[in-house]
Amino acid sequence: MPFKIQYKFQDDSESHYCIVSYEQYQNFCALPIIHECKIIKGNQTTTKKNLDEIQKALNMAYQKDTSHIRKLSQNFSL
Repeated sequence: MPFKIQYKFQDDSESHYCIVSYEQYQNFCALPIIHECKIIKGNQTTTKKNLDEIQKALNMAYQKDTSHIRKLSQNFSL
């Protein structure tokens, strides 16, 4: 079941939000560009397309390309 997380990048004091699966949350927390990451709301509804976009962003971030994850962070609304 997807849930909402709050996170901060290493070089940014602003909090960002997104909805992820549990596996994506674990991967998100492991990224070296993430300063802190926590679950703020469980049982969120989202589409497979949105989860796929987060996965694409995570994959790119592991390859040291943070552009997509930062773009998604800016576009996510509470």
